[in-house]
Amino acid sequence: MLLALAVGAGVVDALSYLGLGKVFTANMTGNTVLLGVAVATGNGADAARSGVALGSFCVGVAAGVALTRTRRPWPRAVAPALWLEAAALSLLLVLWAAAGVASTRFVLVAAAGVAMGSQSAAVRGSDVRGVNTTFMTSTLMNAIARTVLRIRGIPESDEGPSLPAAAWVVYGVAALAGALIEHAWGAVVVAVPLAIVCAIALVASRAGPPHS
Repeated sequence: MLLALAVGAGVVDALSYLGLGKVFTANMTGNTVLLGVAVATGNGADAARSGVALGSFCVGVAAGVALTRTRRPWPRAVAPALWLEAAALSLLLVLWAAAGVASTRFVLVAAAGVAMGSQSAAVRGSDVRGVNTTFMTSTLMNAIARTVLRIRGIPESDEGPSLPAAAWVVYGVAALAGALIEHAWGAVVVAVPLAIVCAIALVASRAGPPHS
């Protein structure tokens, strides 16, 4: 599930950057840099897009955390946050396809930001540590650190380096695929992360307690 969510986030970041005006809606490290550069160079339009992405991501995180059912096991605990992400991606797809980008750009950026924020909140509730699906700096760092520790004979985690490394790889491959699809088909690319999130949310909603 985490790897599938990383695929969706990679696609969303690629389509946001290419289709919505050089803004990241999943990777807030890169988006914060873009915001700072836009302010420093006096580019108000770029600053506004990055600001909307940052604010909507924060709203998505807050809403996702608020919707998390803390007394239930993951992923069922975060099913409402995943459905919120699915709703935001649905809005992104429908509005982009129906009205285009020019007149709805900021709403589209906000919808993508809320989606990625709620996904981040859902992943935060997972028992798996060292893996993020919307930003890859710490995930890549954990993959490298765990590899070095394994070589030294002092494993830090039962999961080992393979899962963080895989998350980073699939995120990058998904970004490449998303960029290619966006160039050819535009808004249609949103259907990819939407399908992934809906499938995971459905499974999460039906997930029972872990077997002893």
